[in-house]
Amino acid sequence: MSKSVKRGLLALLLALLTIACFRISMTRRREQTYREAVNAARELAAVGDYAAAKAAYEALGLTDEAADCEAQLELLEKQERLREAEKLLDAGEYLDARDAFLKLGDFEDAAQRAVECELRRAREMLAGGRYREGIALLEELGDYPGAAEAIVEAREAQYEKALAATYACRMDEAIALWNELGDYRDGKLLRDRCLARVAAMAAGTDEPIRASEYSGKDVGGGMLYWVRLGLVYVPKDAGPQTRCMIFWPGGYDEALANSYLSEYAHSPELPNAIMLLCYANGYSDPAEKIEECYRTLEQAGIENNVFLHDLVLCGASMGAYTACQGAAELYRNHGLAARRVLTFDAGNHWEEPSRIMTPEQCDAAAEAGTSFLLLEFGGIGMNKRAIELMVAHGDDVTIVEVAEGGHYSIITDAMRAGMIDWALGKGERPDNGNYKYIPLDRNSTYPRGQS
Repeated sequence: MSKSVKRGLLALLLALLTIACFRISMTRRREQTYREAVNAARELAAVGDYAAAKAAYEALGLTDEAADCEAQLELLEKQERLREAEKLLDAGEYLDARDAFLKLGDFEDAAQRAVECELRRAREMLAGGRYREGIALLEELGDYPGAAEAIVEAREAQYEKALAATYACRMDEAIALWNELGDYRDGKLLRDRCLARVAAMAAGTDEPIRASEYSGKDVGGGMLYWVRLGLVYVPKDAGPQTRCMIFWPGGYDEALANSYLSEYAHSPELPNAIMLLCYANGYSDPAEKIEECYRTLEQAGIENNVFLHDLVLCGASMGAYTACQGAAELYRNHGLAARRVLTFDAGNHWEEPSRIMTPEQCDAAAEAGTSFLLLEFGGIGMNKRAIELMVAHGDDVTIVEVAEGGHYSIITDAMRAGMIDWALGKGERPDNGNYKYIPLDRNSTYPRGQS
């Protein structure tokens, strides 16, 4: 091979080597540039600039990484929309906030927050007195936390509003509110009493309390009226807070009954209550006597713009039967619940089977929530059929064991010690050495086997 050929081949080889080296250098340079571009895209993603990072990845053909950036952008957008929805919620824009949360679908807790908007909107309605709308919205929330409790709170607030209108004798407003409340608690009974009050006011009466023969005796804090049944005391400042009471005496001697009833009626600073102080104990025909007492008390309420409530019934000796039965009959017939029944020295009379409360009456008194306080000397309790029957039917019964005194002093002492006043909402329950309070229940043994 000639030298010229060798030189040509060598030159060609050098050229090829040069080209190869150039290509290798270019490849390395491109790889370096690519790596730098990838790193730059990663840095953009690391600092949260997902839009730029996505564009960089797309330019590099890295579709998976670009998709990840797109997902991050969508996440950021939803997080921002979530924050905006939270701002609307905090601002009280509940409908707009609800819609904003719903548009986020199942993102984080957006669905729950949408329901929370409805809960807050319902509470706002209730706060504004829109009970029907608020309760309807709450019922749509089902078992969402707080909905059931809010419904109870709403019905209680609605009940109290209706009760306030009732006690203020705004009968039209009260009836509308009771109708709206439906069968919640004793709402229907109270609505019926309001309707009966309206009817009675329209019909009038032939026996107005204020027009009785000896009406209008001023006894300081109130006026004392004489009626066929006995005495009616009405406070001069009678109003929505005025309670009511019926007192049935013991024995058959009206003059004797009148002596201590008059004493109580003439006492200074009597409780704010309309009181019917009967001459006769109602031992005969108790249902008829109870109904007649109700009509008299209701008439006094009508004439003095008082709706009867917070009823206290008192019965001395044989009058205890009428007081206890009254708690059942007044609730069953008129929806008037006796908050307390006080009896004074009924003693062995608790044994008379024809006079004690029936099981059905015991059940009615228990439903009314009546508390029975039986003031007795020692030895009277679960050994008496009437008391045992009340306890067996779930009535709230407490024996008030009286240490000292006689048959009539047990009554007058209760008046002077403030027992009746306390029952009517004035002062504290008497707590002295002469009284021992003994609550009874089905397991009580006080006293049993004694007579």
